[in-house]
Amino acid sequence: MKILYVITSTQTGGAEKALAALVTQTVKEHQVKVVSLKPLGPVAQELEKSGAEVVSLNMKGFIPFGIVKKLQAEILSFQPDIVHAMLFRGIELTRLACAGKGLKLVSTPHFDLSKKNFILRFIDKLLKDLDTLTVAESFSTARYLVETQHYRKDKVFLLPNGADKTVFFRDDALRDKMRKQYGFTADNTVFISVARLAPVKDPVTLLQAFRNVWRGNSAARLVYVGEGEERPKLENFIRQSGMEEAVLLAGEQRDINAWLNMADAFVLTSVEESLPIALLEALRVGLPCVVTNVGDMPLWVEHGKNGFVCKPRDVLLLSCFLTELLSREKREELQRGGVDISQRIGDTSPQYQHLYQQIYLKSFHVKTTGDTEK
Repeated sequence: MKILYVITSTQTGGAEKALAALVTQTVKEHQVKVVSLKPLGPVAQELEKSGAEVVSLNMKGFIPFGIVKKLQAEILSFQPDIVHAMLFRGIELTRLACAGKGLKLVSTPHFDLSKKNFILRFIDKLLKDLDTLTVAESFSTARYLVETQHYRKDKVFLLPNGADKTVFFRDDALRDKMRKQYGFTADNTVFISVARLAPVKDPVTLLQAFRNVWRGNSAARLVYVGEGEERPKLENFIRQSGMEEAVLLAGEQRDINAWLNMADAFVLTSVEESLPIALLEALRVGLPCVVTNVGDMPLWVEHGKNGFVCKPRDVLLLSCFLTELLSREKREELQRGGVDISQRIGDTSPQYQHLYQQIYLKSFHVKTTGDTEK
């Protein structure tokens, strides 16, 4: 089969990482092309290395002048059997480009549509029926699409994000190597967050909470893996707080498994999410996690069992939970509690290959979205 992927960007993010993992498997059996609406980012190199053809439509700004025609030209040139679109603009513009052409179109949101404004939600509702199948990457997404956006149940398939256990796993030797490389001792409790430095991830709240913890325990450390527009603001906060030796803004990193193994606990303070892949990767490694109660995160972090859950922007409560994790005994207790939860995490790539085959043969049957009414 020929499979054309369309995504808004190839910058480093959860959706882009999911695409890279999926394409790596898809190219083994099919001819693959990836179209990025925006100029190519770091993930494009990974996609090309896997054997996929990658092109950019160089969309700039929010209003996509001429992009639909460019996308239609790419579709006409490649003649795909299946088109798979991801992220809001990637999905909506692909729907327009495919309209009336009889193409098999799959969409995977990888975002929380409920947080978009009324106009964007209306556009989605208007164009939704152009999909052959919508694959919801989280329970919260599936439920919102069916109950609020009125997607047809028989056209929404629930396939939660996953993390490959052959890529993400506990490695004590790697942990020792990374901690030695970055100067962390046995006395240091290392918290890690893997996310974009963007307002939606709310790194400021994390820094404020960590400052409270660090003032009471100077051996605490925070590592933030990710890049984004909030970096200058965060660097200024770190300087003003005198935490230059305690906080490492590591930027974008390739071997996330190594960085997770270095840490003692994972933290994600997002104000909106679907089901973040970084959380699943941390769970695979066996880290106790502290997350906000948005999206599907509370379904994977059971409060008091394998981590803690708090409201977004609650600096005080977050500080308390981080302080609890300074205790080695508490961390080990939560790690034990998370073993069965981490085993629920799957690898979505093989399931997508099966879906593509069913869609191509017109034999798929959706049976999972009935659960969204519960």
